[in-house]
Amino acid sequence: MMPVSRAEAHESANVFLAEAFAGDRREFTIVLQPDLSFEHAFAWCVRFDSQEHLDTGNLALAPFTRVVVVPKNGDAPHFPPTHLPVAAYLDRLAAGDWPPTQK
Repeated sequence: MMPVSRAEAHESANVFLAEAFAGDRREFTIVLQPDLSFEHAFAWCVRFDSQEHLDTGNLALAPFTRVVVVPKNGDAPHFPPTHLPVAAYLDRLAAGDWPPTQK
């Protein structure tokens, strides 16, 4: 499988976000922020925000999570866990150290 390109990552994130914020969760107008997206060895991190937050600066109008992880190996896009910095999560994911094992 070919690695996911930046453009493909943005498209995958857009589809994922449309589903994640559909129906009753349509409280925000979601916009991608391609200029703030960044590449990691394992995945693309696609930044997004709500138009309402961008227009007002009011954090109460921003989604709690504002990044989508799009793995380069073709796995499904997803939100990263909120208790870890995104780079630390990606490092653990790339190392096969995620999800943590129960002992």
